[in-house]
Amino acid sequence: MAVLGSGGILEISREIPDAMALTVARLNTDSISLANQAYWAGDRVIIAAAGGVPFDVNGDGFADCPDGHGMYRGSKWALGPSRNLLTTRFYTSGGDSGDFYSAPQNTGLATQIDGYMSRDVLDRIKLWTTESAGHSETGTEKPFFKVKTSNLIIAHYSDDASYTSAIDAAANTIQPLTLLDSEQRLASVITLPDGFSVVCENRDWELQCDLEEWVMSIDASNLDTTAIGETFGENVKSLVRGAGSLQFLAEHSSVNGEQDGLALLRLVLLTQNQCNTKARFYLYKNRSAPAPRIEGSVYYECDILLTNTRLNTRATEIIAGTADFVATSEIKLKVAA
Repeated sequence: MAVLGSGGILEISREIPDAMALTVARLNTDSISLANQAYWAGDRVIIAAAGGVPFDVNGDGFADCPDGHGMYRGSKWALGPSRNLLTTRFYTSGGDSGDFYSAPQNTGLATQIDGYMSRDVLDRIKLWTTESAGHSETGTEKPFFKVKTSNLIIAHYSDDASYTSAIDAAANTIQPLTLLDSEQRLASVITLPDGFSVVCENRDWELQCDLEEWVMSIDASNLDTTAIGETFGENVKSLVRGAGSLQFLAEHSSVNGEQDGLALLRLVLLTQNQCNTKARFYLYKNRSAPAPRIEGSVYYECDILLTNTRLNTRATEIIAGTADFVATSEIKLKVAA
């Protein structure tokens, strides 16, 4: 049976990116290098380090990482308040802080910071105060300083107290460790504290705001899975429960609670790494109608893999695209009040 989506109502929940452990080698002059492609520009993330983060959280002009500042001019690390105590050749007592070494009371100490990340072509990320700034790299940037931090963690954002506490606990655990690589999955370094499961249990759902329509076939017996097996392996073919296509506009915009058509293009690239994307295909959403019609929403829910993308970029025409997908889990028909 084939189902046609009227109005193109689709909600997608991306798989939560793996929390990553980074060494100080990933710090650049004004950014952090991050190879994991599951983190996108505009994503809200948490960066944590037990000894303090390389950002000015309290707004005093210094990174909130007291032990990470350089103490002498010419250091590759950003200087702390003690630089005001140095002359050309001699150390002069007094100055702003009254202490040669930086301390929490004169730089601040923050073990976590969150923000919306930007990402350039060299996979260097920065933090911004808004999602739109993360996409455009214009707006208010969160001040970054190159200081010698302890090992860092970058993770998906949530304000759940048990989750943020779990991040702090993990940061304390990896602080004295020597990591094999400058960037590793945190789960491969330590056993994740229980609070990390919170974000997986409460995945974010975002509306595809540039979708025109969707078509899905839920008759798996008649599906051609040859191309799927060639791309993802023969074992994936046995998981296919349906297939279909999406038609969308290739637009780039920022709307709260929604994501644009470019998100579908990114998801196609992520499927090469077996990205797990959960989708809700709506027959109707938040309907309000007189009796005997029942109000609410009806939708199909399943895990999908996007397998192919085609774009129309003809002159004078709107840039539109089509993406094929396969359903790799049981397809459930759900009713929500």
